[in-house]
Amino acid sequence: MFMTAITYTELNAPFRKGLRNGNWRKLRYLDKALYRAAMWYAKRRCIVNEKLVEKLLGLIERLKETKGMRIFKKGFEIAAELLQKGEESGVFVWAPGLKGWLRDPDYIFWLGICHFKKE
Repeated sequence: MFMTAITYTELNAPFRKGLRNGNWRKLRYLDKALYRAAMWYAKRRCIVNEKLVEKLLGLIERLKETKGMRIFKKGFEIAAELLQKGEESGVFVWAPGLKGWLRDPDYIFWLGICHFKKE
């Protein structure tokens, strides 16, 4: 097990990026409060509590997320689901090319785009 510490500068940069790209608005109220409290505390000391560091790293990931990352993540979820259903139903026996498509990053991105167009 290794010790991870978070400093103020490691919290401030994602905070500013999240403000610019609009991800700060998407966070829940309690997550924003935790992040602000952690920034205040990190100005004075490093944050070393493992559970708190883990929670903050998750929030940092959400703040740094771009639209392309969200699209690809959703497309990957859809592709994984289709792969599972295809294996169960035997679709890949009569459409073997589909398995290759579901592993292609461009096709996965396209699946994600199609999902976001519906919403």
